[in-house]
Formats: sequence, C-alpha cells, structure tokens
Amino acid sequence: MSVPAVFNDIWQTLQQPLFKIGGHGISLISFIYFAIPIVVSLLVSRLVIGILKRKVYSKTELAEGAQYTLSRLIKYIIVGLGLLTGLQMIGFNLTTIHIFGGLFGVGVGFGLQNIFSNFFSGVILLLERPIQVGDIIEIDGEFCHVREIKFRVTAVTTFDNETVLVPNTKLASEEVTNWSYGGDTTLRLHIPIGVGYDSDVKQVKKFLTEIADSEDNVVDHPKPRAYFKEHGDSSLNFELLAWVNNPVNVIPVRDSIREKIDEKFRKENIEIPYPKRDNNLFPQGKFEGLAPDSPSEN
Repeated sequence: MSVPAVFNDIWQTLQQPLFKIGGHGISLISFIYFAIPIVVSLLVSRLVIGILKRKVYSKTELAEGAQYTLSRLIKYIIVGLGLLTGLQMIGFNLTTIHIFGGLFGVGVGFGLQNIFSNFFSGVILLLERPIQVGDIIEIDGEFCHVREIKFRVTAVTTFDNETVLVPNTKLASEEVTNWSYGGDTTLRLHIPIGVGYDSDVKQVKKFLTEIADSEDNVVDHPKPRAYFKEHGDSSLNFELLAWVNNPVNVIPVRDSIREKIDEKFRKENIEIPYPKRDNNLFPQGKFEGLAPDSPSEN
C-alpha cells in the first residue's frame, strides 16, 4: 500500500462519526477541531495578560484587586470566544446554544439554584469589587485574607493559615466586614479593665494611655484614650481605646497591652478585683418570732 493511501485511510478513520449530537456527527477529527481554538485562546489569554502585567500594571497604580478582576474578565472573554469558534468548526450553528440554555434551566429546576446563585454572586463580586484580592475581611468573627475570587467560591486564608472556601452568596448577600475597603486598615481596639474602689481614677486612666502609647503598632492619631465607664458591683470599670495600624496586629497588641497593664498595676499596688459575695449565716432559731403575725381567724 502506498504512503498516500495509508494517509487517506487514517484520514477516513478520523472522520468516522463516533456519535451524534443534535444531528451532527462527532468524530475524532471533530475533537481536534474543537480543541484547537480553545488551546489557542488559552495561550492568547496568557499572552495578553502577560503583556498587561509588563506594560500596564507595572506602570500604573492600579489596585491589586482591580488587576486580578481585569485579568479574569479578559481570560473568560477570550476563552469564551475560543469555545464558540470551536463549536462552529465542528458544525454547530450558534443558534443551537439555546439547547444549552434549556439544559441549564432544567438543571436549575432540579436543585442547581445554589450553584447558579453562587455563580452570579461571583460575577457581582468581580464587577462591583466590594471585596478584592488582598483585602482583610472578617467573617463570623474571624479575620481572613482574601486570596482568590472565583465564580463560585472565594478562597480566604485565616490568621491560623487555614484556607477556607466561602460560597460567593455569603459574601454578596450577608454582612461582611471589609477592613481594607477604601484603603484604610486601621482598627480600634477595646480593652476593658476593672480596678478596686480605692484606686485613683485619674492615675488609672494615665497608666492605661501610657501603656497603649508605648506600643509600636498603635497609631499616634487618633491618640489612645481611657474612659471611666461605670461603678460596677465589685470594681471601677474602665475601657481603653487604641487604634491599631493593621488587623493582623490585633491579637499581639492586645496581649502585650494586657501583660503591661498587669505588670504596671501590680507595681503600683492597684488592685484588679474579682467578684465577691458575702454570705451571712445565722444560728438556728435566730429569727423565730420575727415573722409577721398571721391574720387572726374570724
């Protein structure tokens, strides 16, 4: 058999339909035709994003989150065009896309609402950018770094270095504290403290503000302030307010301030009381006869 005949047989084999979709025969060569535009679009998207990073991002002050969002959108648009081109190359008319829309609608009816809700929430996060990559957010009382925003979930890393995948609906529809929004990451720290009733109020306030001022990660403006809150059951209650330069420093600053407060108050003989109750015990029969007389019977 001649070489051209061998190639002709191989070509005929590649063109043999394996199955049909919507009346279109799908062969091995169809997979190749379909894959080529997608692979090319992936390479083009990487090339375009690389040029943007070298020529645009590096020469502008575009925020990290905005860079990430723009790169993602460009990638999805180019790959989407490659997908449509691949469908056309294997014989699909673009008008048949409504078939896939119908399938999606059926899927939603069978319980895919959550997936679609997360998908559209991801689109909102990427377009509106209330939360961006690199932000520090607080979810359920825990501080986290935003590492990656995908169309279905957002990857965050806790301060314990645990990676958590948060559904986008939670970030888009529930209350989330974004400590980086607007570029300001300062955070006010509240430290309550109680002292004995024989303590000097002005002296206690002075010691508290001096201790906060001594911390490197406490900002100078606004200045730390100490407030006399109330006369408690067992103590005079104060609250120290100090602004920390970054939420990452909240735990170490709070620990350091409390340690210095304990050390200073011990040195100055300022009592940090604990709740006390006095129980008076009386001998049996002590109050006999003290009860009010019962009403007389008529």
